[in-house]
Amino acid sequence: MEIFNDVGYLFLKKVYDDKTINNYNQLINQFWVNNNIDSHIHKKYDVEMEHFIVNNTYSKLNNFIKQQYYYLPVIDNRYGHDKVVDAGMIDIFNIQKLIPETLEYFNIDVMISILQKITNKKWKFFRVNLQICNNVSNANSYHFDNNDNIIKFSIYLSEIDTNDKGALVYIENTHINKKNFKNKDIKIFLGNPGDLLISHQSGFHKKTNQKNSISNYLVFNFIEK
Repeated sequence: MEIFNDVGYLFLKKVYDDKTINNYNQLINQFWVNNNIDSHIHKKYDVEMEHFIVNNTYSKLNNFIKQQYYYLPVIDNRYGHDKVVDAGMIDIFNIQKLIPETLEYFNIDVMISILQKITNKKWKFFRVNLQICNNVSNANSYHFDNNDNIIKFSIYLSEIDTNDKGALVYIENTHINKKNFKNKDIKIFLGNPGDLLISHQSGFHKKTNQKNSISNYLVFNFIEK
């Protein structure tokens, strides 16, 4: 699909039905309550449990590579880092190891098939993160991933019907040319649970700031073979 490679994104409505999204959100809530996550993220030290670690201090697990490849799934508590940017966001790396049903509800083979059709290239699964954005008032500014060959599937688990709910933003064509873009190239994706944004991560992207809202995304990353 030429338009995807031209503009850098494809936004699809209602890819996943309400039942799938509701059931998965219930699994998130069950994991959260059963593992006492609310208590862990308010501690001043890292919490290492049998099946996961809560990264509250950003000392041992102080970069993406360490978090991605740690022997346990990492619950990266960005509020606990005492950082200004993205405070309030919790990024759970390798969520499928904590909620195995993730790969049952959201089929990786189907995603790879879609990617092959719209890019005419072969892809492989890299990682999946659950991003919980809780009143993030200073979201990370426009940025891009240094690896040109990463494509992200961002699945909406929440209703994002206004700009102040942490909506996804992408600047058209910046995966090809990062200079001389205009305001009309900035696209804000308001959506409903079950919607899907597919995007080249080498293009400029970010989330909007939030006001009194919690927004969840399930994010699959793929790399070119």
